[in-house]
This record gives sequence, C-alpha cells and structure tokens, in this order.
Amino acid sequence: MARPRTKSDDELLDAALRVIEREGVGGLTLAGVAAEAGIAASSLHARFGGKRALLLASAARLEPPRARRDLPPETAIEELLVRSVASMVDRETWLNQFSWLQLDLHDEEFGIQAQRYVLGLRDELARLLRAAGRDPGLAPAVHAAQQGAMMLWALDREGSLPDRVRDAVRAVLRDP
Repeated sequence: MARPRTKSDDELLDAALRVIEREGVGGLTLAGVAAEAGIAASSLHARFGGKRALLLASAARLEPPRARRDLPPETAIEELLVRSVASMVDRETWLNQFSWLQLDLHDEEFGIQAQRYVLGLRDELARLLRAAGRDPGLAPAVHAAQQGAMMLWALDREGSLPDRVRDAVRAVLRDP
C-alpha cells in the first residue's frame, strides 16, 4: 500500500515558486524544493519526474493577477500593476523572477504558459480600460509601461519599483 501524501501538489508548487524567488530558475533544484517543502527529494521526483516537469507545472499554475473590484477602473489598473511587482523588493528578486523569460523564449511549452499569462493580464487591462470609457486597445501600452519600468529600475537602480511602475502607468493613462 502506498504511503499517504503529506503535501499537496499546490504546497509543493508553492515551495518551488519560493525557491525560484530566492534562487532563480537556474538555482532551483529538486533537493532545494524538497527541503523548502519539508519532504524527501525522492518524493518530489516521484511526483513530478524532474526539474523541467516541476517548473512546467509551476508555470501552468500561475494565473494573471485580477483587479480589485472595489476601485474605480483606472485606479484598479494602477493598483493591479503595482501589486504584481510588490514581491520584487530588490534587483536580485527581480532577476530571479526575470529568469523565467529564458525558458519562455527557448521552450515552446513554457512559451505557451507565458503567452496565456500575458494575454490574460492584457484582457484584464482591456476590461478595465473599457469600464473607464477608454480605448481597450491601450492595454498593450499600459502593460509595456509596467514592463519597461521594471527593466529600467533594474538597470538604473533609481527609486522603488512600485513607484516606478506607478509613475509609468500614470504617464500612459494621462489624458492626451
């Protein structure tokens, strides 16, 4: 009879995402995730089969953030995009999250998950822009403002990331 599972897949994937936040995709090991989750590495291997499968399951589980419904639409856009970078408190954490991009660009299965995430976020931004009486076609520019602010913050090291994102999004949403 098989031993009962002490950790759910969600708990194991949460552990993997915490390791990635600290170590980056390249620094993730099954042993590191197992230690984070409090299980044996062999148990993690039996569940997921290997690092790639664990990473792919983690990517598939990520959902684009959703806006708060209690805010006016344009305020909700700003809050959503600032909240989505809140865990990136320093350049190292940002770089560790950014390390997903290499997988997304080089591996079709990861790329599909990244596309699903990006298009889901873009749809949420378009919905909010429509609710604000703005052109929903502005959604890619709003998202690009967030992403550009993140890249520039990591390179020029000026200010805080939430402030940089907030300023960039406000600049795009400013009335023409």
